[in-house]
Amino acid sequence: MERFDVGLLLASSRHNVRYLTGGYYYPLYAWDGNTKRTQHLCFVAIPLNRIEQSFFVGRPTERAMMDEAEAWPHECVESARIGSAAAVAKVAEELRARGLACGRIAAELSYLPADAFLGLADALPQATFIEASAVLDPLRAVKRPAELDAIREGLRRNVHSVDHALRSGRDGQTTLEVAELVRSEFRRRDLYYLYSLVCAGPSFFRAPSRKRTWRGGQPLHVDAGGVFEGYIAEVCRSGFLGRPSARAVDLLGSCRELSEAGLSSMRSGAAASDVQRGADEFLRSHRWGEYGSFIAHGIGLVHHEDPVVDLGSADVLEAGMVLSVEAEFRIPDFGHVKVEDTVAVTSDGYELMTPGGFEWRLSDEAIVC
Repeated sequence: MERFDVGLLLASSRHNVRYLTGGYYYPLYAWDGNTKRTQHLCFVAIPLNRIEQSFFVGRPTERAMMDEAEAWPHECVESARIGSAAAVAKVAEELRARGLACGRIAAELSYLPADAFLGLADALPQATFIEASAVLDPLRAVKRPAELDAIREGLRRNVHSVDHALRSGRDGQTTLEVAELVRSEFRRRDLYYLYSLVCAGPSFFRAPSRKRTWRGGQPLHVDAGGVFEGYIAEVCRSGFLGRPSARAVDLLGSCRELSEAGLSSMRSGAAASDVQRGADEFLRSHRWGEYGSFIAHGIGLVHHEDPVVDLGSADVLEAGMVLSVEAEFRIPDFGHVKVEDTVAVTSDGYELMTPGGFEWRLSDEAIVC
């Protein structure tokens, strides 16, 4: 906050409220904040150098919820009604009463509804509002041990779900049926389902469909995302219906080599741009390079978060950062072969949190190809 000359931090997005409170969010709105003609909105207010004076603005009855959860901050003030206008009115009232209604306030402008921002600006005319993401995003980028444990467990459940779906493949199965099987496996493992992208055969179409089928002698990948304790667990695995061809084996092996080329520079203190640079250099000289792609991005409470991994990134890797790493090849007459893993940066390298990704998942259905 001092770096950005901010006197007050005002967090309101679901992910940052969860982060700052230690995992708490009002249960009714954990997945959907919409309500009649408005939406649920809460605030965590943190004054510069006075963290003990931080407070939470919630909806009616929320104080009891926070007390039960032993959530931080321990002072909760309740708005008069449910909705963004009432929440803004209460936070402005509290800021005026506490002498915090002027100066530079870092608010989550990217996530605030228009009526909420206009209400804040009108109620606090002496304040200057700046975007809070530059303050909050670096905080979330380095995960605490408990956060890493939650991510590992979510990934474990995801991998087992996707493996089951791929090993259950059968000739003529639609990509929608594969996606629904992943959904049911998530539910069986108490992993909240977000999506499945399923790509079968010599195609790059990934939306689950009743019109697209998996056939013998073809690859298929499942790129699935779920949530465990608020943290996103994202995995992609490739399966084959029948005996993998020599080209199939070569392509999945190439995914492994591409991933390793990117990860070779990964360690605390390394430039994030070097990860992308290593992968790009590999692709320039590889036999399938013109069809290949490497993408890496931070992941946690948000699907894409810090650190940023591209050639223009100024981010430096730190131990505890978590990245999703995607290695893929799109071959026009064969299909889309892809592996997505998650890694945690360590002091001397990285921890692969999703092992076993570079093996073809073979269907139990016996098809000779």
